[in-house]
Amino acid sequence: MSKETSLTIEQFHDGEESQYLIKSAKEIQLTLRAIAQKKSAAVLYFDHAQRFFKSLLLAVDERGLWLDIGPNAEENKLVLSSDTFTIVTMHQAAKVQFECHQITASSYADRPAFYFPFPAQMVRLQRRNSFRLPVAADTELKCIITSTPSDPALMVSVSIMDISVGGIALVCKGINAPLVAGATISDCYIELPDIGTLTATIRVKTIFDVTSESGVITQQAGCEFVQMDGQMSMLLQRYIGNMQSKLASLR
Repeated sequence: MSKETSLTIEQFHDGEESQYLIKSAKEIQLTLRAIAQKKSAAVLYFDHAQRFFKSLLLAVDERGLWLDIGPNAEENKLVLSSDTFTIVTMHQAAKVQFECHQITASSYADRPAFYFPFPAQMVRLQRRNSFRLPVAADTELKCIITSTPSDPALMVSVSIMDISVGGIALVCKGINAPLVAGATISDCYIELPDIGTLTATIRVKTIFDVTSESGVITQQAGCEFVQMDGQMSMLLQRYIGNMQSKLASLR
């Protein structure tokens, strides 16, 4: 089997993975349960990541999960003798990657399977350029800015034009203190409907003008999220995933 580009092991450097890391046991279980219910493809890497085969997450219970065995009996024996292995799969357009231990031979629905405990942590990665969610006019998604470098006492609600796991585009109109390219703004809040409150630090990357079909010019600020922690990243990815599902159902 040739490697599927989207299901290769993601390599990180200098702590880069921290913003995508999930350590909540509940979040890990919910994510893996959703993947198993969707019967999403997975790739199992073993033998120091030198070998791999395509598989499926079959089901989860309160302690761990079942994985479909591979097509080669000798490779399945190698998996059972491995101390550590890596699984890469997808959840709502985001790559999910985790290491597991203590794999055992088992069965699920009267078919041979592997069984192993839940991982202690996982990476859920959705690059900014993979999906940018435009915000509909009736959604009224807002970024609450509590201060800027030039005005520490500022409190203003700013409309969001689009949002991704990497950042947001803000409408500059009506902001008392104009946003400046290069500025870093901490303690920003975004209320994600049906999900929760996202707390983030943003960095203004660019200021640009957008002209509508009617000729109205609106200034926008392209901002990136700075060192978002795993819990906040999970909230955002869940919101984007929910919106993607809603958009798909309307097509």
